[in-house]
Amino acid sequence: IVIAAGICACRHSGSDASAPTTSTQNPTQNPAVGRWQAEIPNPAGQRQQCVMEVVATGQISYGDSCPMPLTGQQATITTVPNGTYAPNLYVAGKDSGTFMIMGGSISGMVGAFRVEGRKHMTTRTAPGADIEWTRSSSEAPIVSAAASQVLPGQVQWPVGDVPAIAQRAVAYVRTKWQPDAFLTSIQMDQGAGLSNAQSPAGGVLIQFNFYSPGQQQTLAFMPNSPASELIPGGSADPNDERALPAGFVDLPEAVAKLRAKGLRGKQIKTVHLENYGRGSYAGDIGLYGPEWVIDSALDERGAVLAELPDQDEARIYNPDADAGGDQPKNDNLIHVEIAGLRNNRGQVYCDLFQSAKGFPSNTKGDAASTASTITNRRAGCDFENQDPGPYAILVFHDEDSTHALELNPDGTPGEGVGLSNNPKISPGLPGFDAAMFPYRTGQLNLTINVKYPTQSFAAAAVAGASLTGFAFVDGSVTGQGSRAKLPAETKIYPPGSTITGTDGCPTTRYHTDGMIVAVIDYQGRPTAGSVTVTRHPANGGQFSNAPYYLDLDKGRTLQVLGPIFENGSYDVRLKYDFSLGRGKTVSATFALARSCHPTP
Repeated sequence: IVIAAGICACRHSGSDASAPTTSTQNPTQNPAVGRWQAEIPNPAGQRQQCVMEVVATGQISYGDSCPMPLTGQQATITTVPNGTYAPNLYVAGKDSGTFMIMGGSISGMVGAFRVEGRKHMTTRTAPGADIEWTRSSSEAPIVSAAASQVLPGQVQWPVGDVPAIAQRAVAYVRTKWQPDAFLTSIQMDQGAGLSNAQSPAGGVLIQFNFYSPGQQQTLAFMPNSPASELIPGGSADPNDERALPAGFVDLPEAVAKLRAKGLRGKQIKTVHLENYGRGSYAGDIGLYGPEWVIDSALDERGAVLAELPDQDEARIYNPDADAGGDQPKNDNLIHVEIAGLRNNRGQVYCDLFQSAKGFPSNTKGDAASTASTITNRRAGCDFENQDPGPYAILVFHDEDSTHALELNPDGTPGEGVGLSNNPKISPGLPGFDAAMFPYRTGQLNLTINVKYPTQSFAAAAVAGASLTGFAFVDGSVTGQGSRAKLPAETKIYPPGSTITGTDGCPTTRYHTDGMIVAVIDYQGRPTAGSVTVTRHPANGGQFSNAPYYLDLDKGRTLQVLGPIFENGSYDVRLKYDFSLGRGKTVSATFALARSCHPTP
């Protein structure tokens, strides 16, 4: 397991006759006790100052200036004056002994060490990966920058000002881990055995969970934790990782909303904030979007929509009121009233879409569909037992009983059509997002108005898009989203370009510049699209990134392709305009053959 450039955490897999009979090392026999400092390469190849402290009781600590995953780690170290823990790394007659670290995300790391006099020490955790340490004269405690930058040691309970704390956590993790990291959830537990903040009600354990789309990896961040602050996780499905908004309802306000709904427990036990996806439940409560889930000491559970502007939506579940347990009920219903029909001929079809796939024609049955008869120029349809999630409903008046939505060659509707949210549908149908609405649980009643085509529908322009090229930008541009404007001096490399020299090479320590964007120019009505990147690194292999989904409006759109720095060739495919059930496709390639220098 590579823990830093040239540092390997290898598991101890053997023993010899000289192995100690207990795991406790006599403190007086550990020559590594003391404060040490060194320059250690991080995963990007840059050298970082690192402070390590070993105390006589067997504890080892690293400062948060050390590279990941040593950053802010605290663990237990055991040493022996022989090769027991790392026989393949130990050099007899040269090294002072070997060590094993237990605890935190570096648990199981072993290596050899050599102490020369009182001021110099060398550690080796992989062949040839020697780190030279110098004894530090500083006696000040190792204090994490997170203690002052992110989370104060003393907090209220429930914790207040959580949106501001979350923004500080994002900024901190982006400098320590990955510059594209985003916050996916926040967990708080009052009364847990381990805590990283103190409140009048006792210790509180607060954890922030992150995801890096470029690395497709997760990370847990616990500021001021006595165990370890930054704990790398594993790989994750990009479709399951949703960013929390920068602004959201604060925790004390969410608790107050639940108390107004009848929450009885005086003490709040645990809270969880997450941007929930389709089909999520907390007990009997359906969840979708950014929501607080809050448990009291009386085993009550409540959920509060944290989305801003405040929608004042809170639900509470008391298990004492329902002997059925925590299983979700199947009494969910979306009911649609259809108005604006011009006659009683034929029938009305209702299609319920869970995503932009198949929207709007539903030729492959991607949406649930039902038909309704017409009485007095009104109709209705029901969709039962639906899970929480985003939906869009399209209705069309099938006057000639063809049982399918009729579209003109330019994608405009040829018969009466209506959409949930009742967006404007002239001259053409808007995309899925315009009709999308969030659904959680219970019965939701909607009214959809049908509009009929006029002659102006046929005059709509045929959609056309092009991958104009690729450009390098910094975070000030990507932070503006897909409709960001390229600075006037930005060079656009046309498709097929091979980019050499130092063009676009990152110049900042945390790679906040040199990010590659696809430049897309589009003419036509608003539509959905997706961009897929297939990577062919120069050092071998082939990798496909998960599709980036986007909405296309007339004009120029920028799609970030991720923090791509490796030389190699890249295939980019844009798929768009699903009005006839089949997306159009545009492809382009580019290659990187640059000579980027290490950033300071």
